[in-house]
Amino acid sequence: MFGISFRTVEKPGIADISVIQKFLDRFSLSFEGRPDASVIAEDEKGTMIGTGSLDRNVIKMMAVDPDWQEAGLSGSIVSRLVEWGRARGMTHFFVFTKPDASARFSGFGFRDVVRFDPHAVLMEMGQPGINQFREYLSSCRVRTNFSGRIGGVVVNCNPFTRGHLYLIEKAASLCAHLYVIVVEADLSSFPFSDRFDLVRCGTDHLSNVTVVRSGDYAVSPATFPSYFLKDASMEKVASIQARLDVTLFADLFVPELGISVRFVGTEPYCPVTGAYNEAMQEVLPPRGIALEVVPRLQLESGEVVSASTVRSMLRNNRWDVVRMMVPDCTWDYLNSDKGKAVIEVIRSSEGRH
Repeated sequence: MFGISFRTVEKPGIADISVIQKFLDRFSLSFEGRPDASVIAEDEKGTMIGTGSLDRNVIKMMAVDPDWQEAGLSGSIVSRLVEWGRARGMTHFFVFTKPDASARFSGFGFRDVVRFDPHAVLMEMGQPGINQFREYLSSCRVRTNFSGRIGGVVVNCNPFTRGHLYLIEKAASLCAHLYVIVVEADLSSFPFSDRFDLVRCGTDHLSNVTVVRSGDYAVSPATFPSYFLKDASMEKVASIQARLDVTLFADLFVPELGISVRFVGTEPYCPVTGAYNEAMQEVLPPRGIALEVVPRLQLESGEVVSASTVRSMLRNNRWDVVRMMVPDCTWDYLNSDKGKAVIEVIRSSEGRH
């Protein structure tokens, strides 16, 4: 395109972030985190007229100057981001956008994953996509003539605690079969592969429990892009993101696994999780999916068992409290070489994850 130049910036630094953020401000978007790459489109005077970023496999922070909307900048930016990702082995991409912009992305090869009108739509392109994930879920479904309810629990388990075990055991006792869906996004201190193994180990004694992975379709960077809702309050952001994620759960996990009831623990501390629980109450029952809230497990001291408390106790070397809050499988893991390496990361980090 005459007079237009494109720059692809890997791991943009402070200077590039500042320029991009100033441009995004015009569109009520915020610059979020440290994306792997950002594309900057400039006119012949060097003025930014468009941008987009790639964070893992999520295309985000897309914006184009209205005066250049007819120049095909969006397609050029998306193409460059996808090419950058494919050159590094990526084959599957997401974009989170407003419903009125979805037709444009359809023209780039994206297809709808889930909508929450009028606020947001999640789209994807490439393989393996949602159809392949449906096949995975179908392969996990236990084909037995159950006479009772089929339950579902979504957990992160960072790490797996006695609280998680209590929730799963309680839910399993109220169901003919229970599917435990472990969040696959690797944004936690404990790697997904370890979290998944701990859940399987810790629930091995429950004959009516099947542990499955969430893929990119539950509580992932694709379904929780806070950059998109800059001007909204944190409560509104959490509400919209939660409803998108819960709607996807109802559209994908429920039919493929035959789930009729979702179990969740009470959330006394985290407002985002609290908003998520409210979203489930609003979205699931009208679609015929029951929601049952299980009180959180407490120690004799009255303290609620939580993964965040376990991480805090590990950071502060309070192994006595950790031992009371984790089952044997997690305790053994924490004392292994793999566990000790994760603990070192936790102690060197100030983040809540």
